[in-house]
Amino acid sequence: MFTFMKEILDKFLSFLLQILPTSPFAPLIDNLEQLPYLGYINYFVPVGTCIKIGEAWLAAIALFYLWSVVARWIKLIE
Repeated sequence: MFTFMKEILDKFLSFLLQILPTSPFAPLIDNLEQLPYLGYINYFVPVGTCIKIGEAWLAAIALFYLWSVVARWIKLIE
């Protein structure tokens, strides 16, 4: 049963990816890989860590607003 559902999900997602356009930023990202000093810059400015912190912050803010909407809906707060 689980494998059947996984196959359906895989087919749906592959169909969805075929329909959606490609990213307009892909060529720009490919050009960034060619920069010779990018590794040195990433050593001093940990971009990956900054992105992870930003994602965690956005998730916390989204959860806060979601909870506030639910709380207002069930009349916990006004």
